Amino acid sequence: MSTDASPLHATLSVPVALHLFAIRPASTVEPPFPILLAMHGYAMDADSMLSLARRMSPAGFLIVALEGPHSTLIPGSESGPERKFGFHWGASPRAEDNRAAHRASVAAAIEWSVRQGGDPKRVSLLGFSQPCSLNYRLALDPPHGEPFRALVALCGGVPGEWATSPNAAGESSPAAVLHISTREDPFYRLDRVATFPGILATRFGSVKHRLDDGAHRVPSAAFDEIRSFLSTHG
Repeated sequence: MSTDASPLHATLSVPVALHLFAIRPASTVEPPFPILLAMHGYAMDADSMLSLARRMSPAGFLIVALEGPHSTLIPGSESGPERKFGFHWGASPRAEDNRAAHRASVAAAIEWSVRQGGDPKRVSLLGFSQPCSLNYRLALDPPHGEPFRALVALCGGVPGEWATSPNAAGESSPAAVLHISTREDPFYRLDRVATFPGILATRFGSVKHRLDDGAHRVPSAAFDEIRSFLSTHG
C-alpha cells in the first residue's frame, strides 16, 4: 500500500439545532407583525437576550431571540460541580464559516417568524457585541430578499475591512442604524468607535451613534431611545 498519498480535505454542510425564544404581540394586535430578531453576545444565551429585547421593543412587535449555534463554558465556570454554558456565533479562524452559520440562522428565524404571523417586509435586527458586525454585513445582502428596516448595534463593531477601505463596491442598504457604544468598553475604545458613524454612513440610509456611560454591557439608559427608534423605523 502506498504511504505517500496527500491528505484530503473536504468541507461539508451538516444541520445544527437553532433554538429560538419568542414573545408574540398581544392577542388584540392583528398580524402581520413587525419582527425584531435579537442576538446575544459571546457566552450569553437567548433567554436572557429575550428579556432585554422585551424592554427595548415597542408594543406590537414579534420579538424573537436567537441562540448562537455554538456553545462554550462561561468564563470562570470551567471547573467545579456547576459548570455553566453560554453560546456564541462562531469563533472559527475561517470567517466565512462564521458568516455562513449566522446567515443561515437569521434566514431560518425569519421563515419561522413569518409562520407565526410576522411581516417579512418589516424585519429589524438587534445585536449585542459579537453579532453586530455580522448583522451589518448581512444587511447588505439580506437572506430573505427584503431590506431590513432597522439595525440596532450595542457595544459591537463594524466589519474589519470597512474600517480600512471605502465602499468601493457601492453596496448599500436603506436600513436605519442606531449604534450604541459605552465610554469604558475595554473591547471598543473611544478612538475606535469614533470612526464608526462615518464608516456606516457610506452603506446605510441613516446612521445615529450614541455614547453612554458604562463598560461592555447593554446600557439601560438607552432603552427609551431604542424603543423610539424601532417604533419609527421598524
